[in-house]
Amino acid sequence: MTGSTRGIGAVAARLAGGAGAGHPEHGIYGTVLTAGLLAAQDPQHDSLARTVIDVLVTVTVFWLAHGYAHAVGHHLAPGRRSPGPGPPQGLLRLAWTALLRNWPLVQASVLPLAVLILARVAGATAEGALQAALWTCVVLLAVWGLLAGGAAGLTGWRLARYATGSSLLGLILVALEVAIH
Repeated sequence: MTGSTRGIGAVAARLAGGAGAGHPEHGIYGTVLTAGLLAAQDPQHDSLARTVIDVLVTVTVFWLAHGYAHAVGHHLAPGRRSPGPGPPQGLLRLAWTALLRNWPLVQASVLPLAVLILARVAGATAEGALQAALWTCVVLLAVWGLLAGGAAGLTGWRLARYATGSSLLGLILVALEVAIH
């Protein structure tokens, strides 16, 4: 990574509450998930508290599901066998490790939800606050794209195109998530 993308990465990690530190794929997934959940809310009928709770509960359920899937699926991988009858050894340790590894999925919701709450407290309409939170997700997706492009050695317009394409792909995923809800 170049010096400038490292600087952007440090700022992005701080802004996202450390989301993605060490495992950026989980922070990226959490950003897309949060954006989709926010986009599916109806600011005319869903209160601020309900929106925040809906996002946090859903993100937490996905986080727990990822930990469960990793812990159980670990023993299903080719070449792995349980050492005898009874529960596979270390199932709780595997689950805990997976939960820690996937924590950036939850962390990715912190900044957009903080923007949602702060915008509403500052006097924005429910629709305006929701839009601010959604645009925060779009900016975070662009930052993830910048970081990935910088890590791949892209610079200048190639980096800008990569970040833009990454953001658009994230927006398509958000649109698909909204469409199925």
